[in-house]
Amino acid sequence: MTYEAPTRPAFTTHSPDRRFPIDTLDAVTLAADAQTDDGETVPAGTVGTVVAVWGEAEAFDIEFDAPFTGLVTIDREMIREHRRPA
Repeated sequence: MTYEAPTRPAFTTHSPDRRFPIDTLDAVTLAADAQTDDGETVPAGTVGTVVAVWGEAEAFDIEFDAPFTGLVTIDREMIREHRRPA
């Protein structure tokens, strides 16, 4: 009896198709202060990462790292700029 490994799709390094102009894993900059789920204030100008997109890109969950850690749900109007991951 011989073992036959299952076939898998080839590994690729390209990004999957984007669903929206601002999508998951994009870096975004806040246009206004926002409150985290824990009640902390994240000031305007802070850069975070989109971790979820709600509806038709009407709102986003943004994760922030040090010095302002937390998760914020914001509307599109609260994003000043964004960058796609390299």
